[in-house]
Amino acid sequence: MSIYLKVKAVDRLFYQLDKELGSFQQSTGLACVANCGLCCLKPDINATALEFLPLAYHLLKNGEAEEWLEQLRNDSDNKLCPVLNRIIAPGSKGFCADYAHRGLICRLFGFSAMLHKNNTPTLVTCKPIKEQKPEAVAKANAHIASKSNYPLISNYYTQLRSIDDSLGMELFPIRIAIEKAILAVLGYYAYRKPPKYTKIA
Repeated sequence: MSIYLKVKAVDRLFYQLDKELGSFQQSTGLACVANCGLCCLKPDINATALEFLPLAYHLLKNGEAEEWLEQLRNDSDNKLCPVLNRIIAPGSKGFCADYAHRGLICRLFGFSAMLHKNNTPTLVTCKPIKEQKPEAVAKANAHIASKSNYPLISNYYTQLRSIDDSLGMELFPIRIAIEKAILAVLGYYAYRKPPKYTKIA
Protein backbone atom coordinates (compact mmCIF):
# COMPACT_ATOMS: atom_id res chain seq x y z
CA MET A 1 0.00 0.00 0.00
CA SER A 2 1.35 3.43 -0.93
CA ILE A 3 1.97 6.15 1.66
CA TYR A 4 -0.90 8.12 0.15
CA LEU A 5 -3.32 5.21 0.62
CA LYS A 6 -2.09 4.68 4.19
CA VAL A 7 -2.66 8.36 4.94
CA LYS A 8 -6.18 8.13 3.52
CA ALA A 9 -6.86 4.98 5.58
CA VAL A 10 -5.69 6.73 8.77
CA ASP A 11 -7.82 9.75 7.87
CA ARG A 12 -10.87 7.50 7.45
CA LEU A 13 -10.22 5.97 10.86
CA PHE A 14 -9.97 9.45 12.38
CA TYR A 15 -13.22 10.45 10.68
CA GLN A 16 -14.96 7.40 12.13
CA LEU A 17 -13.53 8.20 15.57
CA ASP A 18 -14.54 11.86 15.38
CA LYS A 19 -18.13 10.80 14.67
CA GLU A 20 -18.13 8.38 17.62
CA LEU A 21 -16.50 10.96 19.88
CA GLY A 22 -19.07 13.56 18.86
CA SER A 23 -21.93 11.22 19.68
CA PHE A 24 -20.34 10.25 23.02
CA GLN A 25 -19.74 13.87 23.99
CA GLN A 26 -23.24 14.92 22.96
CA SER A 27 -24.76 12.12 25.05
CA THR A 28 -22.68 12.90 28.14
CA GLY A 29 -21.79 16.59 27.99
CA LEU A 30 -18.13 15.65 28.35
CA ALA A 31 -15.79 18.33 26.99
CA CYS A 32 -12.38 19.86 27.58
CA VAL A 33 -12.04 22.62 30.12
CA ALA A 34 -11.80 25.94 28.29
CA ASN A 35 -8.28 27.29 27.76
CA CYS A 36 -6.64 24.29 29.39
CA GLY A 37 -4.28 22.23 27.22
CA LEU A 38 -2.48 20.71 30.22
CA CYS A 39 -2.48 17.25 28.63
CA CYS A 40 -0.42 18.66 25.75
CA LEU A 41 2.25 19.76 28.21
CA LYS A 42 2.93 16.24 29.46
CA PRO A 43 6.46 15.14 28.53
CA ASP A 44 5.62 11.41 28.56
CA ILE A 45 2.99 11.14 25.80
CA ASN A 46 3.49 7.99 23.72
CA ALA A 47 2.20 7.41 20.21
CA THR A 48 2.76 5.34 17.08
CA ALA A 49 4.41 6.66 13.95
CA LEU A 50 1.35 5.67 11.91
CA GLU A 51 -1.05 8.02 13.67
CA PHE A 52 1.18 10.93 12.64
CA LEU A 53 1.53 9.82 9.03
CA PRO A 54 -1.14 12.34 7.92
CA LEU A 55 0.84 15.11 9.64
CA ALA A 56 4.09 13.99 8.01
CA TYR A 57 2.43 13.79 4.58
CA HIS A 58 0.96 17.27 5.09
CA LEU A 59 4.42 18.60 6.00
CA LEU A 60 5.90 17.04 2.85
CA LYS A 61 3.22 18.62 0.66
CA ASN A 62 3.95 21.97 2.30
CA GLY A 63 7.69 21.61 1.78
CA GLU A 64 8.32 21.52 5.54
CA ALA A 65 9.15 17.87 6.26
CA GLU A 66 12.95 18.18 6.11
CA GLU A 67 12.86 21.39 8.18
CA TRP A 68 10.79 19.66 10.86
CA LEU A 69 13.10 16.65 10.86
CA GLU A 70 16.12 18.89 11.36
CA GLN A 71 14.44 20.78 14.20
CA LEU A 72 13.43 17.54 15.92
CA ARG A 73 17.01 16.30 15.78
CA ASN A 74 18.53 19.61 16.87
CA ASP A 75 16.15 19.88 19.83
CA SER A 76 16.33 16.27 21.00
CA ASP A 77 16.46 17.23 24.71
CA ASN A 78 12.97 18.70 24.47
CA LYS A 79 10.35 16.07 25.38
CA LEU A 80 7.21 18.04 24.54
CA CYS A 81 5.21 17.60 21.35
CA PRO A 82 6.79 19.63 18.52
CA VAL A 83 3.37 20.63 17.19
CA LEU A 84 2.73 22.34 20.53
CA ASN A 85 6.22 23.84 20.72
CA ARG A 86 5.74 25.76 17.51
CA ILE A 87 3.24 28.11 19.17
CA ILE A 88 3.84 27.82 22.90
CA ALA A 89 4.67 31.06 24.68
CA PRO A 90 5.78 31.77 28.27
CA GLY A 91 2.78 31.58 30.59
CA SER A 92 0.49 30.06 27.98
CA LYS A 93 -1.48 26.88 28.55
CA GLY A 94 -0.49 25.46 25.21
CA PHE A 95 -2.56 24.44 22.21
CA CYS A 96 -2.16 22.26 19.13
CA ALA A 97 -0.77 24.13 16.14
CA ASP A 98 -2.14 21.57 13.68
CA TYR A 99 -5.36 20.26 15.20
CA ALA A 100 -6.56 18.67 11.95
CA HIS A 101 -3.50 16.41 11.84
CA ARG A 102 -3.23 15.53 15.53
CA GLY A 103 -2.54 11.93 16.43
CA LEU A 104 -4.87 9.17 17.61
CA ILE A 105 -3.80 9.58 21.25
CA CYS A 106 -4.62 13.30 21.07
CA ARG A 107 -8.11 12.51 19.82
CA LEU A 108 -8.85 9.71 22.28
CA PHE A 109 -7.55 11.11 25.56
CA GLY A 110 -10.24 12.53 27.78
CA PHE A 111 -13.20 11.06 25.90
CA SER A 112 -12.62 7.33 25.61
CA ALA A 113 -12.43 4.15 27.65
CA MET A 114 -9.83 1.48 28.22
CA LEU A 115 -10.22 -2.05 29.50
CA HIS A 116 -9.06 -2.73 33.06
CA LYS A 117 -9.37 -5.82 35.25
CA ASN A 118 -11.89 -8.41 34.03
CA ASN A 119 -12.14 -6.45 30.77
CA THR A 120 -14.14 -3.73 32.50
CA PRO A 121 -14.21 -0.53 30.41
CA THR A 122 -13.19 2.57 32.37
CA LEU A 123 -13.32 6.22 31.33
CA VAL A 124 -9.95 7.75 30.52
CA THR A 125 -10.04 11.45 31.24
CA CYS A 126 -8.01 14.15 32.97
CA LYS A 127 -7.99 15.74 36.40
CA PRO A 128 -9.32 19.16 35.24
CA ILE A 129 -12.35 17.51 33.59
CA LYS A 130 -12.98 15.33 36.65
CA GLU A 131 -12.80 18.35 38.97
CA GLN A 132 -14.67 20.90 36.87
CA LYS A 133 -17.21 18.72 35.06
CA PRO A 134 -18.23 16.04 37.60
CA GLU A 135 -21.77 15.70 36.26
CA ALA A 136 -20.51 15.02 32.74
CA VAL A 137 -17.97 12.52 34.08
CA ALA A 138 -20.74 10.73 36.00
CA LYS A 139 -22.88 10.59 32.84
CA ALA A 140 -19.93 9.27 30.84
CA ASN A 141 -19.23 6.56 33.41
CA ALA A 142 -22.90 5.54 33.40
CA HIS A 143 -22.94 5.59 29.59
CA ILE A 144 -19.92 3.27 29.45
CA ALA A 145 -21.31 0.99 32.18
CA SER A 146 -24.55 0.60 30.21
CA LYS A 147 -22.50 -0.70 27.27
CA SER A 148 -23.75 2.06 25.01
CA ASN A 149 -21.53 3.11 22.13
CA TYR A 150 -18.31 4.75 23.27
CA PRO A 151 -14.77 5.03 21.89
CA LEU A 152 -12.61 2.16 23.18
CA ILE A 153 -8.88 2.87 22.93
CA SER A 154 -7.84 -0.71 22.18
CA ASN A 155 -10.33 -0.99 19.31
CA TYR A 156 -8.93 2.06 17.57
CA TYR A 157 -5.31 1.03 17.99
CA THR A 158 -6.17 -2.42 16.61
CA GLN A 159 -7.77 -0.78 13.57
CA LEU A 160 -4.75 1.49 13.21
CA ARG A 161 -2.35 -1.48 13.23
CA SER A 162 -4.41 -3.18 10.52
CA ILE A 163 -3.44 -0.33 8.17
CA ASP A 164 0.31 -0.88 8.66
CA ASP A 165 1.53 -3.21 11.38
CA SER A 166 5.14 -2.01 11.24
CA LEU A 167 4.26 1.67 11.71
CA GLY A 168 1.24 1.10 13.94
CA MET A 169 2.51 -1.45 16.45
CA GLU A 170 5.19 0.20 18.58
CA LEU A 171 4.65 3.17 20.88
CA PHE A 172 7.32 5.87 21.09
CA PRO A 173 7.63 9.22 22.86
CA ILE A 174 5.56 11.58 20.73
CA ARG A 175 8.55 13.47 19.26
CA ILE A 176 10.13 10.21 18.13
CA ALA A 177 6.81 8.98 16.72
CA ILE A 178 6.52 12.16 14.63
CA GLU A 179 10.15 11.88 13.52
CA LYS A 180 9.59 8.27 12.41
CA ALA A 181 6.46 9.30 10.50
CA ILE A 182 8.40 12.03 8.69
CA LEU A 183 11.21 9.59 7.89
CA ALA A 184 8.70 7.07 6.52
CA VAL A 185 7.21 9.68 4.20
CA LEU A 186 10.58 11.09 3.09
CA GLY A 187 11.94 7.59 2.54
CA TYR A 188 8.96 6.55 0.45
CA TYR A 189 9.25 9.58 -1.82
CA ALA A 190 13.05 9.56 -2.05
CA TYR A 191 12.83 7.79 -5.44
CA ARG A 192 9.24 8.55 -6.35
CA LYS A 193 7.48 11.63 -7.65
CA PRO A 194 6.43 13.57 -4.53
CA PRO A 195 2.89 14.87 -4.02
CA LYS A 196 2.12 18.28 -5.43
CA TYR A 197 3.67 21.11 -3.43
CA THR A 198 0.88 23.15 -1.81
CA LYS A 199 2.65 25.67 0.42
CA ILE A 200 1.02 29.10 0.36
CA ALA A 201 3.42 32.04 0.30
